[in-house]
Amino acid sequence: MRTSVIICAYTMDRWDALVAAVDSCRHQTLSPIEIILVVDYNAELEDRARGEFLDVCVVANHLTKGLSGARNSGVLVSKGDIVVFLDDDAYAEDSWLENLTSPFKDDEVAGAGGWIVPLWEGREPLWFPRTFYWVLGCSYDGLPESGSTIRNPIGASMAMRRSVFSEVGGFTDGIGRVGRVPLGCEETELCIRYGQRHPEQRIVLVRDAIVHHRVPESRCTWKYFSSRCWAEGISKAAVSSLVGPGDGLSAERAHVAKALPREFIGAVALMGRYRGAALSRAFHTVAGAMLALAGLIRGTFEFRRHPLRPALAMPLTTDAASTVGHIPPVADGHRVQWRPLELLQFDLDSQYQDVSLADGARAVWVEVTRNGNVLGRQVIDTPLSVLPAHELDGLVRRFRGVDLASPPIVSDEDLPRISVVLPTVCRRPDELIKALERLSEQEYPHYEVVVVDNRTGPDAGDLPPFAGGDRVRVVVEKVAGVSSARNRGVAESTAPIVVFIDDDVLVEPGWLRALGTRFATQPELNALGGLILPAVLDSRAQLWFEEYFGGFSQSFHPKTASARDHDDDEMFPFAPGRYAAGANMAFRREALVDAGGFNPVLGTGTLALGGEDLAVFLELAAHGSTIGFEPSAVVRHHHRTHEKEFRRQVFGYGAGLTAMYSDLIVRQPRQIIPMVALARTGLRQLKLSRSLRMPSATPSYPSTTRLVELLGMMYGPIAYFRSRYRFAKM
Repeated sequence: MRTSVIICAYTMDRWDALVAAVDSCRHQTLSPIEIILVVDYNAELEDRARGEFLDVCVVANHLTKGLSGARNSGVLVSKGDIVVFLDDDAYAEDSWLENLTSPFKDDEVAGAGGWIVPLWEGREPLWFPRTFYWVLGCSYDGLPESGSTIRNPIGASMAMRRSVFSEVGGFTDGIGRVGRVPLGCEETELCIRYGQRHPEQRIVLVRDAIVHHRVPESRCTWKYFSSRCWAEGISKAAVSSLVGPGDGLSAERAHVAKALPREFIGAVALMGRYRGAALSRAFHTVAGAMLALAGLIRGTFEFRRHPLRPALAMPLTTDAASTVGHIPPVADGHRVQWRPLELLQFDLDSQYQDVSLADGARAVWVEVTRNGNVLGRQVIDTPLSVLPAHELDGLVRRFRGVDLASPPIVSDEDLPRISVVLPTVCRRPDELIKALERLSEQEYPHYEVVVVDNRTGPDAGDLPPFAGGDRVRVVVEKVAGVSSARNRGVAESTAPIVVFIDDDVLVEPGWLRALGTRFATQPELNALGGLILPAVLDSRAQLWFEEYFGGFSQSFHPKTASARDHDDDEMFPFAPGRYAAGANMAFRREALVDAGGFNPVLGTGTLALGGEDLAVFLELAAHGSTIGFEPSAVVRHHHRTHEKEFRRQVFGYGAGLTAMYSDLIVRQPRQIIPMVALARTGLRQLKLSRSLRMPSATPSYPSTTRLVELLGMMYGPIAYFRSRYRFAKM
């Protein structure tokens, strides 16, 4: 087997290290057929290398600037059957190349990784966790024994068969190092890409193929450690966006589960001899893991917005070398065009045929209805901008046996008076105007609208003009938070039924009548939630909300539950989200006032971020009230349009949920025992419920969304006590 060694360099600052790297390749027990030095866009370095390395093939990187492009340029000019890579700040032991290429005698071996030992310029820092030596580009604790199969090698010392490049192309741009920017994982993505095509092939670890990697003192600092952990998370997000989170994060999951706990325990064991270093090592172990996780979350959303693609569309072979100058550099990423989803209602009992959609439509949101009631919804892909009849046939088969009883007819005289309370901070005046316009169109005999202006700034000014006339009153609440605003609305209301909506919803015709009818026909009912559907699905983030949470509402069937009768709800009363959300809920005013109203410590606009709506339902249910859900009372919600807003919303919902439970425990400690007893069931049912409610066949939301929610849930108790403290000082 013929072997080519490729070294990539970009700076004169490492000249001495580069000389040592080249010299170590000259003195191998197995000599390579060529040593290739690729200079990454540095004319001074290229000229000096050509003048001093007379036995080395010195070439310039003609592809995209950065480590990926430089390595690809080296592969293009190489001639060996095995292509080996060595970093410019590392030098190899004499037997390195012989040992590293030895496994290729096995035809099933596609690649090999050597063992990289840190070469400290100063003293080895006792605080540096050995499981984090990957931060330094070195082999780390937690790697398997020599000869074991690994997902990918470390780039400072690796070898690949030429067939890998000829079949799947080169290293992907956008995740390799660019100058001093510490991104990486380009070798990870390449190995996974090849492994997905050839699962019978493997990559092995060779511990006796040793190189020494220089570690300057500047890398033994918190600044470098934290930046590399953060960048590693972003790089892993880039890899996952290309090859999928299953393969992209498989090794990391195992490392976190096994190696990191061992590192932490080892740090604790050092306490007796090196207390300061042990504490620092334990801290860096936890902090490094959290920073990498944060980078992963940040990167996942970024690469959702700006997806990457492999940089070269042609295989990297020697035949391609002559055309290297004609390969255009590819940008780090490109935006995949998003097409809004059309919203379509399909009546099960209607005659139907193929439905033409807007040009370019790729998917449609179908709400299945019967007798005006929504029975379910589904996202259907429509690559030809047509919803074919056979897709509708599938919906008919799925929902054929589903029907909802027609609600009883109640005369206008018997319907209760209703006060609609709408809190607002008027961030989107156009949505507020539309919400009030829809409210004014309700055909309901006795209702009023109380708009609560919750803007707390000194220059708030007047609200924009809106429809409704004398039916609408505006009151001001200067204490920030939706709970305080709602409580003010209750105080100003005059009707026995108080209904709450948000300023970013549009009520459907018949909405108030559906709520009023339930209260009129069920005198024992004290709290009621309605159905919340999307107003539009014009952005990815809006679809992600429906996919991840299954929407606001958890059912399309009427529900009634109480402490005496909740046979179909084993989580009662600790899962109030099954019945209502704050954008569409109603109460008997007397029962709400008796329960103390909304907790001003909780909710949007407070440090607790949410949970106030669920807390009221839980409070009422726990004290014997009957609560319910009415699917024919429909509002349409404008979900967050931007991906950052979606991320904040997921975090806020997680925090609000645990803040609510924290509040319950503080006020009613006796609830801890039943809550703990139901916790496992609740988590299982939550996961199952969301899965069953997800409208898309395959989710498109970022794989880190659950982590964002988990972080929010971890923060929730802290947020609750911060909010309590702030409110107590007011």
